[in-house]
Amino acid sequence: MKIDRLLGIIVLLIHRKKMKAADLSRYFEVSERTIYRDIDSLNRAGFPILSLPGQEGGYELMDGFRLDKSHLTLEDLFSITWSLKSMEQATGFEDISKLISKINKFIDSTPIEDPKIQLHFSNAKNHIQTIYKAIQHSKVIEIRYIDHKGKETKRAIEPMGIYLSDSNWYTWAYCLLRDELRVFKITRIIEVNDTIRSFNRRPFVMEDIDANREKSVKNRTPFTVHLQFKSRMRAKVLDDFREKEITSNQDGTLNVVRDFYTMDQAISQILSYGNQVRIIYPKELITKLVEYVEQIKGLYKK
Repeated sequence: MKIDRLLGIIVLLIHRKKMKAADLSRYFEVSERTIYRDIDSLNRAGFPILSLPGQEGGYELMDGFRLDKSHLTLEDLFSITWSLKSMEQATGFEDISKLISKINKFIDSTPIEDPKIQLHFSNAKNHIQTIYKAIQHSKVIEIRYIDHKGKETKRAIEPMGIYLSDSNWYTWAYCLLRDELRVFKITRIIEVNDTIRSFNRRPFVMEDIDANREKSVKNRTPFTVHLQFKSRMRAKVLDDFREKEITSNQDGTLNVVRDFYTMDQAISQILSYGNQVRIIYPKELITKLVEYVEQIKGLYKK
């Protein structure tokens, strides 16, 4: 069972420090490609596994994840159980609950509980359960989905996996409507329906999603936007932009230079900062933003 294999990989890396994909595949009697997917799943779940290239390379847990080779630290245990609890609450599957119990027994005879941990997944839980079962049984599912422009579409997809990123759940799947790999934010899925159609899993891994995005970006021409934020927005700027995009000024304001691919994308992000930011360049974007604000004002005129 995959969930036991994931636990096994963690335990082996704790005790042996470094292992190659070929060694893991022989140990668990699965293909190397399956191991690649397992490592990707663990990384997405919050386990810091490093991939080291070369003859002496392999997979290992990031320094500081363990105290020594014989046991996990208390912080490690919290890290593992928190990650798995989030998966358990999102899916509702007993297998994950059993896995948490196994980990607790592996470390200590007394299970660790923290009542301060509260994770909420609202109505997405039912969708995740349906998608997860479809992945397990290689079944096509049909979804009603709201895209980034607010348009509703009906799609048949071959779900490949589910992952958590920035507190949001996503499923990556082969979209039969678009005939390519796509990522779907689960909170934007209005409805999920099972089908009796089976599919043979296509030879994709999650890295292929990023490759598709890069290919899409290469076909578009970006434009550069210069922004200036008030000093009180420092924390938000550090959260939302890369270090190389940010310049701090003596008066406490921050300048940001970022490339965007559409006016709508730029305006949407800039509006989220309210009156704490102004556009320095380009003028076309300033004009477009003013027009957009006028349209918003028009919604409130009697």
